[in-house]
Amino acid sequence: MGRVDKPLVNKMKEDFIYFGILSLLYGIIFLFCLYNNISGITFPLYVIATIVFMQSFMKKIGFKLQKNSKPYMIGMVLLGISSSITTSSFFHIFNWIGIILLLALLMMHQFYNDNDWNIVEYIERLFILFLTSIGSIAYPFNHLSNYLKNNSSKQKKAIVSVIIGLSISLILLGIILPILMNSDAVFERVFRRIFEYINLRTLFGFVFVFIIGFIWIYSFFIALCKYNFPKKRSARINDFNSIIGITFTSILAVIYVIYCIIQIVYLFMGMERGLPEGLTYSGYARSGFWELIFVSILNFLIVLACMYLFKGNGILRAVLTIISGCTFIIALSAAYRMLLYIAEYHLTFARVFVLWFLCILMFVMIGVIMNIYSESFSLFKYIIIVVSVFYIGFSLSRPDYWIARYNISNTQNMTVQDVHFLMDELSLDAAPAIAGINIDEIEEGSHVSWDENALNRSMRYYFENILEENQGIFFRRANYSRIRARLAADRWINDFE
Repeated sequence: MGRVDKPLVNKMKEDFIYFGILSLLYGIIFLFCLYNNISGITFPLYVIATIVFMQSFMKKIGFKLQKNSKPYMIGMVLLGISSSITTSSFFHIFNWIGIILLLALLMMHQFYNDNDWNIVEYIERLFILFLTSIGSIAYPFNHLSNYLKNNSSKQKKAIVSVIIGLSISLILLGIILPILMNSDAVFERVFRRIFEYINLRTLFGFVFVFIIGFIWIYSFFIALCKYNFPKKRSARINDFNSIIGITFTSILAVIYVIYCIIQIVYLFMGMERGLPEGLTYSGYARSGFWELIFVSILNFLIVLACMYLFKGNGILRAVLTIISGCTFIIALSAAYRMLLYIAEYHLTFARVFVLWFLCILMFVMIGVIMNIYSESFSLFKYIIIVVSVFYIGFSLSRPDYWIARYNISNTQNMTVQDVHFLMDELSLDAAPAIAGINIDEIEEGSHVSWDENALNRSMRYYFENILEENQGIFFRRANYSRIRARLAADRWINDFE
């Protein structure tokens, strides 16, 4: 027996002209906005176009925009804007990931009643949606074949004949043109000049990006129309005796309470008396940071697992609340240690990112505590809101610029290494701040022989490289940080000439 498609998939097959043209237009927009350009002004335009195309798709299949959909769309647009105002590769990658996740969550919200899904169900359905999309990449071609087979008017036959004729001509020209060019020098010169303006590699790139855009939007439509998510299960398994959970979590809670008391007494209150011999307060404050990060994440997972696996019990809830509260203190301890470390060694992106992550973790633990006492509380949606708000704010702030500003302002005796760190490790977001460095105030580093002229040459090379690599950025590739970096480079070079 042949494959039996679901009603909405059949509707897409029957209305292939509409959905095919919609996908073709999307492929063209995808090509124009994103080819060799994931950080230009066209990126947020692409995001807006994606939202518009999704709405057109839903309207055609008879779906209306559900309530609470606008926050997803606003988040996607803000992430698109973020990519167009920064040159940080980190944000370019994770903005894209964030847009895809928000889009998937938005469309699942349109097609399914997700009000009572828990974290496990959300994650499971996200994977199913993405895997189904990948498994549906042949559908646009199958539907095209079906359309041509069932529609045999003269006009459509003519279109197919033209496409076949063009394909044959391209194959034959690939054989004949080289022979003709080899036979006549003038003919060869004419076509060589033509080929100077036609880069085959670029042409292949255009076609490839266009096809990717066309296929992914159509296969994503198909994946949504398949409705292949599993039936709703109980929000929690609750199959295991709560005594098991109470036993091992109580032991953990006692250890965590003792640890947290030590943190409060020795770290937060700064009581150095009683520290192990040879351990200074600053050294104690900076030790164990990554271990605390690991324990905080592990505690989050342990609490979630206990809520999901064990039967509801007042004692278990109390113990999980204690663990969650201790996790909050442990995260604060890690953040405080990092602040002490920053006070001595200044900012890097990794240090800022860790503080940002710990802040999110503390807010998430508040949601976990709320979920302990209320099964109806949607922890996943709460986490999505917290992470989205914090991440969008983080990405829009262009932290590399502020890292450079902070380090330049708070380093009493900036060394050559400090300047090279700013130029080598940070994105072009930091260029305007770097342009404000006074070379005369730079001191010799402990590991570098001091040469003011060498530093001057390094900075000149840095800014000249910015000018060279950011030409022609005022159209499709226009990016706020690139433009600011170029203007800063112009000013710096003019001031030192």
